[in-house]
Amino acid sequence: MPKSLGVIWLLFVIRGAFYCQLIPLWEGYDEWGHYAFIEHLRLYHGSLPRTSDGVSEEIHQSVESAFIKHEAAEPLKLFEAQQPPLYYWILSAPNRILLNQPMPIRIYWLRLLSILIASLVIPFAYLAAIQLFYSRAIALSVCALIAVMPELMIDIARIGNESLAIAIASWLIWLLLGRSKGLTMGVALGLGLLTKAYFLAFLPILILRRRFTSLAVAIAIGGWWYARNFRLTGTLTGEIMDVAAKNLGWSAKLAAFPKVHWLSAIDTALWTHIWNGAWSFYTVKSWMYRVFEVIFAVVLIMVIYALLRAPWGRFKRKLALLLSLEALFIAGISYQTVTIYLSKGISFTPGWYFYALIVAEALLLASGMLILAGRKRVLKAMGVLIGLFAALDVYSAVFVLARHYKH
Repeated sequence: MPKSLGVIWLLFVIRGAFYCQLIPLWEGYDEWGHYAFIEHLRLYHGSLPRTSDGVSEEIHQSVESAFIKHEAAEPLKLFEAQQPPLYYWILSAPNRILLNQPMPIRIYWLRLLSILIASLVIPFAYLAAIQLFYSRAIALSVCALIAVMPELMIDIARIGNESLAIAIASWLIWLLLGRSKGLTMGVALGLGLLTKAYFLAFLPILILRRRFTSLAVAIAIGGWWYARNFRLTGTLTGEIMDVAAKNLGWSAKLAAFPKVHWLSAIDTALWTHIWNGAWSFYTVKSWMYRVFEVIFAVVLIMVIYALLRAPWGRFKRKLALLLSLEALFIAGISYQTVTIYLSKGISFTPGWYFYALIVAEALLLASGMLILAGRKRVLKAMGVLIGLFAALDVYSAVFVLARHYKH
């Protein structure tokens, strides 16, 4: 791999360390809930928690005295027990090592470890881009684009299983674009299924491509978790909103679908994907969101336009695969939007979840730039896009987050 890739990778980690320091304790999305899972594994000798379990007194006092206090129902419950266990198993070992350190020190080092895990997105993005473009220059621009996205940093500079999910999903996308053997892809997907339930969206891709060996290996590794969920909750995912809506049945869910205010749901998905100020939901200027929304729309139009034109070759088949992954993921998150509506009566879509497919997104953005600007000018077009995200990163970190957290 080129030295410049190592530089991008290092800068990614440095930016992550900065965000770990910038974001106050428990300001990360559901961070105390994720840490409570890790602590439960330590306190109860590795036994898996349930969502009805309480949190430790240390965590409770820390949440109550946090620099930025968010409303939480009393008594505090271990709601993140809904999550598959792999990430928490991995972080439970360093958590034991750091046990004698004050909690803020423990959280910082576990955040930094999460950044290091998520940083694997950079080499996987490079390998995937080589598979798609056969160009080192374009591949490096894809990595640079990922490295400057500010909301990605906010998503992973916390204790939370998104960091591992992003790394594994990036690995899977590279394998899907290449010619990986069934065992490797099955292991990757199996580990994904033990990290986040949204990896279920990859299953139809393997079925359609007749990768039955990969499918069998994945189910052998991760299937037990979903069988456990069904036994305990009557749902496949075990996700709290899904469990809350279970008794309503599929007819009620289908009836709720047209009642969701989908324009609002899409708007919140874009807003919380482009930039959202962590659990305080700070925002930047509205026109800044519009700039990126226009870029996304133009790229999507260009990619679809290219796919509709003949002939179909290797490049277009891989573009179709990336779009299919995004579509399946959107379908899964849309189902969650319906369950949120049924449970809370709001039309909301958490856009930060889409960073699991950040490699697919970056490859589609680069493909749109290639189609729009041509191979001779694609690097300049990518440079503009990288510059826009870098400007958003600096503005949001200095003039929004730092200003609010200072007070």
